[in-house]
Amino acid sequence: MAALVVRPGCLALLAVTLFAACEPTQDLPPAASGPDAQAMAALMADAVVSGGPPQTESSTPDLSLPAGEPGSLLAQESIPHHDPRFHDHYQEALILVDQGDAGQAIDALRMALFDAPDSAATWYALGEAYVGAGRRTQGVACITEAVVHEPRHIEARRFLARHWLDQGEPALARPHADKLVAIARDDFRSHYLRSRVFAGLSMWEEAIAAGRRSISLNPEFVYAYNNVGFAALQVGRDVLAVQYLEAASELSPIEPYMLNNLGIAYERMERNGDALAVWSRAAALDPSYVKAAANRDRMQILVDVEVADEVARILAARRGAPEPTESVASGILTP
Repeated sequence: MAALVVRPGCLALLAVTLFAACEPTQDLPPAASGPDAQAMAALMADAVVSGGPPQTESSTPDLSLPAGEPGSLLAQESIPHHDPRFHDHYQEALILVDQGDAGQAIDALRMALFDAPDSAATWYALGEAYVGAGRRTQGVACITEAVVHEPRHIEARRFLARHWLDQGEPALARPHADKLVAIARDDFRSHYLRSRVFAGLSMWEEAIAAGRRSISLNPEFVYAYNNVGFAALQVGRDVLAVQYLEAASELSPIEPYMLNNLGIAYERMERNGDALAVWSRAAALDPSYVKAAANRDRMQILVDVEVADEVARILAARRGAPEPTESVASGILTP
């Protein structure tokens, strides 16, 4: 790992800067896991192989001049220094991330940023490091800056599309999803994210089309099947909804909400027994999932009435008596 050398004249400035960079932010969520962590690991692995983004090391910077316009994100994030070794700082950051030292990795990336302020890869890596450290607001700002410098940055576009969707802002996610379809049109995730955007904007037919395109590129991607089924339910295409939601129920990982959607589709087609079965399965997968449990209990009552009526018709037929005209279950007390 490259050693961090600080000249005596810069010690006070660096100490203040490092302290400011490590101050916790109270209103941010905890460290990311799952897809965000995987995306960070993939970025770091790619950077190690390639040796970091191509940049020409500049001459010794004039520290009397601010890095970027006053108040700009660059001025806030870059750490001025007299040691213009971009690749060394960048590679040091990758090693620190691998060692789990997010704080030091962030400082190394901020120094690299001072050497190469137009490096989209550095902005993205810094943003991912902030997200991994639980400082998501700063992370989103840095990753947004990455697409300013490189509009075709796929990982940054994908992150921002997911971020704004998770924030309930599909209109803000749409430019990133649209760009992904243009620059990564053969990636099933591009069309899946666009399907989610369309669904968030209540553009149901477009959501169906985008979801189908995602499935054509990855027939095992269960979430795209659910998206198509859900969108189909919104426009009354119940047969199509059943088709895709049944397919989802045979894939993995199956989520309780997917089974809940399938139960709704079954009920619309008056397949109450099937609806009861999938809602029971959903409630068993997650007993805390209130919607599935409520639908199961409601449907159980309806099915009990139907079974009681059918039994009454069978008995009446055997006795040769006329079939009852009113539900015999109407007088049965239910809990």
